[in-house]
Amino acid sequence: MQLKILLKHKKNNVSGFTLIEAMTVVLIIGILTAVIGTNFIQSSKKRAMEAELLNNMRNLQIMLETYRVDWEIYPENIGQLSIESSQKNYNKKCTNPYTRQNGPVGASIWAIDFKKLPAEPVLLYKGRVGYQRVSTTKYYLYGYDDDAVFLRRRGTVYTITNGEKEK
Repeated sequence: MQLKILLKHKKNNVSGFTLIEAMTVVLIIGILTAVIGTNFIQSSKKRAMEAELLNNMRNLQIMLETYRVDWEIYPENIGQLSIESSQKNYNKKCTNPYTRQNGPVGASIWAIDFKKLPAEPVLLYKGRVGYQRVSTTKYYLYGYDDDAVFLRRRGTVYTITNGEKEK
């Protein structure tokens, strides 16, 4: 008889989580998910905008190489490229990833002549591709990121060039 009472008493002492403890765990998991999710979305958005900027740099490179096939040299500036590429129908419209403005090269929306960065970044450069002609056979393209400073990859300024040595 005493054994039955003892077993009955043990069954009623089942331990588990209280409702308050379970709600606390759910709340903590929700807060962590919100913080991690927000950071992930922001970093994904930044990477997507940088990828679009790199795409604009490559589009400008294609236009420059097409210009060189026609003229055997690279243009002195973006304005010259704009005029010739519009006449021969290879001027591309691109979108500045940070301002969402769209237009052809020469409209200063996504491509500009190279400018060295001042001490304080100029937000007008934000999302644009800078063209620097070094010689008639060599150029560099720079991207200006969301802070209006040069786009960096692995700690160095990311540039695109035709790869030829100066003559």
